[in-house]
This record gives sequence, structure tokens and C-alpha cells, in this order.
Amino acid sequence: MVTEDYPSAKTSSGDILKIHTLGRFQVSYGGKELFEENGRHQKIGDLLMYFITNRGKPAHPETIMETLWPDKEYSNPRNVLKNMVYRIKKSLEDMQVPGAKSYIIHSHGGYSWNTRASYWLDIDIFENLCQESFELSKSDSFQAAEKSREALNIYLGHYLPECLECHWVMAKRQYYRRLFITRISELLIFQKKQGLFPQMAKDCEKALSIEDFDENFHLFYMEALLEEGNTKQALAHYEFITALNYNEYGTKPSPAMQRIYHAVKNGIGKTSRLEFDEFFDMFKNQDKTQGAFFCEPDTFRQFCRLERLRAERSGFPVHLGLFTLSGPDYQSLNAEKLHSFRQQLSQVLLVSLRKVDVISSWNENQFILLLPGLDHSQASTVMGRVQEAFKDNGPRAEVTLHGSIHPFSPLE
Repeated sequence: MVTEDYPSAKTSSGDILKIHTLGRFQVSYGGKELFEENGRHQKIGDLLMYFITNRGKPAHPETIMETLWPDKEYSNPRNVLKNMVYRIKKSLEDMQVPGAKSYIIHSHGGYSWNTRASYWLDIDIFENLCQESFELSKSDSFQAAEKSREALNIYLGHYLPECLECHWVMAKRQYYRRLFITRISELLIFQKKQGLFPQMAKDCEKALSIEDFDENFHLFYMEALLEEGNTKQALAHYEFITALNYNEYGTKPSPAMQRIYHAVKNGIGKTSRLEFDEFFDMFKNQDKTQGAFFCEPDTFRQFCRLERLRAERSGFPVHLGLFTLSGPDYQSLNAEKLHSFRQQLSQVLLVSLRKVDVISSWNENQFILLLPGLDHSQASTVMGRVQEAFKDNGPRAEVTLHGSIHPFSPLE
């Protein structure tokens, strides 16, 4: 707690020093911002962020200087730090902050932020709201949800983004991030159980504006859209996040994502509610499959579009493989035999191809493959390996597996 009776986010006024650290670093008093006249002084700002991050924990000047600027050498670090602390206090005095000299204290040779001073700090408010929400969840889920929503309104972004690579910030940033994800996930679960889908969609949008790669939030968002009947918007969002993940990280849709995709395509809404709770653990695990990725034709087309965009940047063609099952001399197979051979071929494809390869059943007797990162010769080798593996799987007098390669040129 910053004071014995700290003001809430709703009641805080301009007559107290306000410090924002979530989403941006800002120190203000009475409508004026610290450093606003001359812009943010880098070293003074870094020092102030260090004091706030380690508030209540005194540190010696040598430790502070080594932590903040390890590549700099100072003949007299104590004097340098003393001068910087003076400048912070002078800036607070210029802003007419009462007790300006009391915010940074010096004792036993070390400097620290005075936690007994009067100020409003967003991370303290946020942490208190998360704790209250957790305690209330044991007895009053409605009040717990309200506290979580207040916490969401406070959490405007990750902790001190100005210090993205600073090692002394990372642990705190991860701590607040975990609190945010945990409490908002609990809020969305509550809203889902209560059928509060319009509010659930709005809160998902807020959460995704901060944590845009959290799969849980995307799944909850698409479900809320689906329950409201916004099928087109849910499908558009699925295509957007799938493309984003594939472009940024090369990751393919998880089983949970594929499940919501099928629900969206089938128009499942209020009459058949999705139950994602049972898949919660699955969301946290990466896809551990070892073989190629099998998907529907629509999803296959998305991957082709993405690979073609990559090809346009690199100048190298993308290769597609096509396998066709038929009887001798391209005669048709009867339904029973075709079904059996399809099953056998699909298993061969899954174990013979790489994890980055993508497969789709294009029609009743054809499979199409996306083979990223291979030239024509390498793709031919892969196709030949599949054909040999299929032949080795059993007698093949009644069936022929035809294979062909098609370059998907970026210049077309």
C-alpha cells in the first residue's frame, strides 16, 4: 500500500502525486507532468523508475549505478547519484509537490523510494484489486468479477515498456502480467457461465489490445461473438489470428482453435454452447504432434496464401504436391476400396512428412500438400518417398498412387 488510505482509481484527484507505470511511465501532479517542459531526461527517468520498481528497498550508489549503467565508469558514483537524486527532488519542488524532498530517502548509505510518502501508484492499486478479487471469488463471484474489471481498467499495458530490455524490470513485468492474465481469465470464465456475452466480447477486446498473443483471450472472444450471432466477425477474427501466428511464429492452429473454427463454420451459437473449460489445460500446452499438419481445404488455402506472400518477399517459389488414388489405367475405385486406401495413404503422409508440411484431403481420391522451404528437387524426393512408403504398406495391384509437383510461383 502506498498510504494508509490510498485513493482508488475512481476517487484519485489532482492534489496527489500520480505515477503511471502500466502501458507508459508518467509522473504528474496538478495536471503537470514531470520533465514535460524539457522532455523526459533519460538517466533521471531511469533512476526514478528504478526507485519505484524497488520501492522500500535501499540500495547503495555503486549498486544502483552498476545496475542501471553497467557500461559506464564513474570515478565518484556517490556524487553522481547524489546529484541525480537532487535533480529529481528539485523537479518535484518545481511542480509544487508538497513534501517534494521526502519521496527519496537516504539512510545507512543507501537510497530508496519512501513508501510512507503520499502518492498514487497504478501498480499498487492494480495489485490490491487483484488480491481483493481473489479473496472475493471464494464467497461472492459477482463482486470478484467487478474487482477484476476494475483491475482491467487500471492495466493499460505491460509494466514500464520504456525499459523493455532492462533486466531489473523483467521479473516485476512478468509478475504483473501473470496477475493480469489470471484475473482476466477468471473474469471471462465467470461472464461465460452467466451468459454475459456482450460484456465478455468488450472485455476480450480490451485484454487483446494488451496481450494480443494469448490464445485463451482469442478463444473467449470468438465464442462471445458466436453466441451473439456475429458469425462473420468470429470467422474474420479466426483468419486474422491464424495468419498472424503463422507469419510471426510459424505456428499452426491448435486443436482448440480448430474446434472453434468448425463451430464458426457450422454456425453453432446459443443452441449449442461451446464448453472450453474442459480444454483449459490444452490451451497452455504447445502442439506436440510429430508429423505433418492435416487441415480442412479452407485452412489449407489460408496457408497457401501466407506462403505465397513469403515467396513474393524471398523470390523462391512454393511447391505444392498432389497425390491421386486410382485403379490401374486411371480406372475408378469402388467406394469401399477407396475408403481403405485413403486411410492408409493419410497415415503414410502423416508419418512421412515434416511437421512444417501441410496436408488436406481435396476430394474423395486426392490429397494436396504444401511443402514450404523446398526446391523442386527436394520436393520430388519427398513425393517419391511417400509413394515408396505407400507401396511398402501392402499389396498394391488394385491401386495406383499418382504424384505430381506444382510450383506456386510468386510471379503468377
